[in-house]
Amino acid sequence: MATKEELASRLARELAETFAAEVYGPEGPDLDCDIDEIEDVAVLAARAAFDAVIARALLLQNQKLPAELACPKCQQPCHVKYQKRTVQGRMGPAEIQEPVCQCSACDRAFFPSTGIATAG
Repeated sequence: MATKEELASRLARELAETFAAEVYGPEGPDLDCDIDEIEDVAVLAARAAFDAVIARALLLQNQKLPAELACPKCQQPCHVKYQKRTVQGRMGPAEIQEPVCQCSACDRAFFPSTGIATAG
């Protein structure tokens, strides 16, 4: 069975082939297209993939959370909501949907990602 790293590398290569064919056509870039232009497009693709992978993985992870969680202070059930947040990743900022709870009984805000879950 392939490791996550091996699977990610294989899928990235396949995506790159599809991406290059879509961007440059089946015959590749024109002869007047230099390596800097090609690199600029590759960087844009990498950034878009970075954002998309993080957003999708966290969305799937967030779906594992229950609709309500107990407040860590008073144990009252609190509805899990989501708010947009920008996090700083190794490749730059990424937009995520972070789970957040606000207890109506004791007015405490808490983030499931810092406690029972790691969803953002």
